[in-house]
Amino acid sequence: MKNISKIALVIGLIVSLVVLILYFVGGDTTALTSTGAETTAPKNLDLMLYWIYITVAIGVILLIIFAIKTVITMFQTDPKEAIKSIVTVAAFFVLLIVCYVISPEKEFSRVVNGEVETYSQTTMKMIDMWLYSIYFLLAATVVLVVLFAVKRFISK
Repeated sequence: MKNISKIALVIGLIVSLVVLILYFVGGDTTALTSTGAETTAPKNLDLMLYWIYITVAIGVILLIIFAIKTVITMFQTDPKEAIKSIVTVAAFFVLLIVCYVISPEKEFSRVVNGEVETYSQTTMKMIDMWLYSIYFLLAATVVLVVLFAVKRFISK
């Protein structure tokens, strides 16, 4: 299993390096925007984006597989810890749902390079959901750090 991991790592690094080199030395291409203005973009931008999508998808799939495997193993060795892990994940999803519900339904438009970009209500609601959840988790982290610092100071 270790050899497979090392081989996969080396292959991933080599492909990433090749894609990165192609991205930076591949040159630029010129295109016209809908307003008629010229813009440039790297020729291999699509290749770079597809490689990023592939690596993120592989990472997420492996994360889910190993998380499920870990929970199954935990149920066999320590069921209480397994239930705590499941409750933590469930609490995160509840947080996302609450943040989605409290997010306002609004449309957003902006002008970029003379073109109007409009974001739908659904897109803005999802963005707000993620922002609110990040704000909440950041605040909870700060509060917990302060509480544990105070607890440690008091216990000394």
